[in-house]
This record gives sequence, C-alpha cells and structure tokens, in this order.
Amino acid sequence: MYEENEKLKAELKIFKIKAIKEKVVLFGVILLILAELVALGVFLKKTLSPSIPITKPYVAVININKTITVDYINKLMDKMNALKKDKNCKEYLLVFNTPGGSPSASDEFNAYLKFLNKSKKVNVYVESMAASGGYYIISAIKPIVANKNAVVGSIGVIMPHYVIGKLAKKIGVEEDDITVGKYKKPISLFKKASPEQKEYIMKNLLLPTYDNFLKIVAEDRNISIDKLKNYAEGKIFIATKVKGVLVDKISTLAEFKNEIKKRLGDVEFININLDKKKFPYLNIKLDSDLGELLKGYIHQ
Repeated sequence: MYEENEKLKAELKIFKIKAIKEKVVLFGVILLILAELVALGVFLKKTLSPSIPITKPYVAVININKTITVDYINKLMDKMNALKKDKNCKEYLLVFNTPGGSPSASDEFNAYLKFLNKSKKVNVYVESMAASGGYYIISAIKPIVANKNAVVGSIGVIMPHYVIGKLAKKIGVEEDDITVGKYKKPISLFKKASPEQKEYIMKNLLLPTYDNFLKIVAEDRNISIDKLKNYAEGKIFIATKVKGVLVDKISTLAEFKNEIKKRLGDVEFININLDKKKFPYLNIKLDSDLGELLKGYIHQ
C-alpha cells in the first residue's frame, strides 16, 4: 500500500510539472501573439491613417529607377500632380537610374515635364544611367546634371526578335496563323525575318521612331540634328565625355542638393515612394508551432 501511494504521488507530481510547463508555453505563445498584434497595429496606424502633412518647405526627390513603361509613367505623373498641389513642395528633384523603355511613354513624360516645369521647377540628375528612353525624358529639362561616371545617350531604337523555331520543332509546336493582309503579321518567332520584312519594319516602325527621338532631343538641347547624329546611332557615353552636348554639368548628388538648398534656403529633401506598403504577415504559425511546443513537453 505504501509503495502504491508513493508511486501515485510521483505520478501526480510529474503530471503537475507537465501542466505547469504547458501553461508556461501557452502564456509565452499568447505574449508573442499580443506582441505581433501590437506591431501590426502600429503599422496600420502609420500606413492607413491620413499622412501627416509636411509643414516645412521641401524638395520632392523621386528616383526614376525602373524600365520606362506607360504604367510606370502614369504613376509618376499622378504622384507629381498630387505634389504640385502642395504649397510646401517647392521643387522636384528627379534622380535618373534607368536604361530606358517605351518610346511612347518616354515621349509622354518628356512633354509632361516641360509643362510641369512652367509652374513648379523640375531639377534632374543622372546618378547612374539615363539611356535611350531615359535620355529622351531627361532632355526635356535644363540643366542636365550628372555624376562623372553616369551613362547617358543610347539615342536609338531597337526591336528585339528571337527565333525559337528549332526549339518549337523539338517539342512539337507549329505555327499556323490565319491572316488577311500581307503585312498583318510582319515577323514570326518561328523563323528569321526576310529582307523584305526587315525593310518593312525598318521603314514603318524603327526609322520613324528614331527620327522622332532625334527631333525631340535636338529641340530640347538646342542643337542641330546633324550635330546630334554624331552622338546618336545608339552610342552610349560617360557623362564627362559629352559635357556641353548631352550633359550640362558634372556634379555629385550631395553637391547638387547643396546648390538647390542655397537657392531655396531652409528646405528639406523628402524621398517620394511610388510603391504601396505591404502588410507584414504574422510570424507565429499557431496550428503547428504551438502543437510542436506542447508535444515536446507532454511526451517527456
């Protein structure tokens, strides 16, 4: 009888210890959940509540750091239109780090910057690259200030064409289009373009776009098309090599900001983010972590 009582007491003691451990684990998990909820609440307050207006004069700094597309340019223009209404936003500073992109989107933004610059000054700086469509855009504004190692130019037009005919044949894919009109499908991915097709694309797409590119940049930079052609044909340059032609001034971003600050007085430089903030996810896996924690104690 005595041995049975002692054994029962020992089992009760083990059971109580396990129960205490389980409560401690549960309490710890609850604390973690509460911490996550508090962090989420702070995040939501910052992101969903109306933003606190900037009461001091500032320069809106926008980094043009993506491939130029219609969607990207529309986002830029929407943001800049909103900033235009803010009296504390004194000027814009566009920092270029783009290889270019859509000719149409570049032309739209070029025209927009010229219009906007009449009501609120736009400053431009080439940090790493303003090539092709990026240079099409930046030519709208003077002066063009650039880092000495920045890449500019690439005044030209390209239409990539990849031929996947051999690969398609291996996997049993064939082309069987039905078209009305000789030029409805000027080129195919399944074969190389013929001389006639290349001539058609060149004459009707590439050369007209290239001529528009030359015309806009020549007008914006106040140089003749003949002179500009020496720096076109798709050529790229380090900024120091084309100072006085494609670039007006060599500087660093910090130095350029100081110049702007001297001209405007006591202003701040506020980085404008185009991307919407995403919600953080809770890092606690309630269905698995809790079970694993408890299981480790229960089976001891």
